[in-house]
Amino acid sequence: MQRLFIPGLCTLLLLLSTPESRAQNIPSPRDSVFLKLDTNVVSVNYGRPSMRGRTIMGDLVPWNKVWRTGANQATHFKTGFDLMMDGVPVTRGTYTLWTIPSPDGWTLILNKQTGQWGTKYDETQDYARFPAKVEQLSTPVEQFTISLEPTGPASGVMKLMWENTLVSTTIQKSNKIRPLSPPDSTTTNIGGATVSVRYSKPFIRGRKIWGAVVPMDSIWRTGANAATLLTTDADLIIGTSVVIPKGAYTIYSLPTEKSYHLIISKKPAGNAEYDVTQDLVRVPMTREKSSKTIDPFTIWFEKGKNDTSRLMLGWADRIYAVEVQKK
Repeated sequence: MQRLFIPGLCTLLLLLSTPESRAQNIPSPRDSVFLKLDTNVVSVNYGRPSMRGRTIMGDLVPWNKVWRTGANQATHFKTGFDLMMDGVPVTRGTYTLWTIPSPDGWTLILNKQTGQWGTKYDETQDYARFPAKVEQLSTPVEQFTISLEPTGPASGVMKLMWENTLVSTTIQKSNKIRPLSPPDSTTTNIGGATVSVRYSKPFIRGRKIWGAVVPMDSIWRTGANAATLLTTDADLIIGTSVVIPKGAYTIYSLPTEKSYHLIISKKPAGNAEYDVTQDLVRVPMTREKSSKTIDPFTIWFEKGKNDTSRLMLGWADRIYAVEVQKK
């Protein structure tokens, strides 16, 4: 039998179909949800896969692995205001939203990389990680759903629902969380010489620090924001024999799995961009294990014997130290 072809019929049928019927033909349609608090908005844009007879938790969504929290392109979380999510500070901006599902609880991740496909996760770009509340639903949810619901004039809750699982976290508008890495300084007197370090103090915010926030085998600014500044009004000896003339210097670090070198740079204070041609010296630091979690990142001096001090850097479970004395 010869088929009848009518020009433009397919286009006409597509135009006459409803958006809802067309969406049903897409396995994981894109969707967005919004929550307005005061005059500002928080939103989530994500793909919505369906169960389609499959086992979801622990199978399609594996336990203890990073999940794109949706389908196709990475899920995007955008906030027009500073907020607290489950007590963790989040500054206004756009992030990608990821999760680590587990039978014992879920971890939510906000990541600074945006625009990527949902399989392109980079742990070193993590902005914050925090635990989420998990409950069991009495009625299964066929299609993965994210909702944003108000709980007050300046607060709300984000819910993730699929199969029999409900994951939720609180959202609270805040005007008191900047800066996230506040400036600080530490000063010591060594044989009549004044030595000081000025730096910024980043917080852990649930992230993996060593090998992620602080990458191995790469130059680190040794803090956050502007470059970390070391000043001394006398010549110093750092370590066993390295001489530092009096003056002002920028500090960088080079961490590896087996060592940690403090880099004293002649680069002027200000922008933290590293310039290897400005290196004065690289000094090895000894590593110690901290008996308690150090948060935020902290630099301090510890008085030693015979008019010496130890310059100490600590974050998470590690402390690095080097002896400092007047020449």
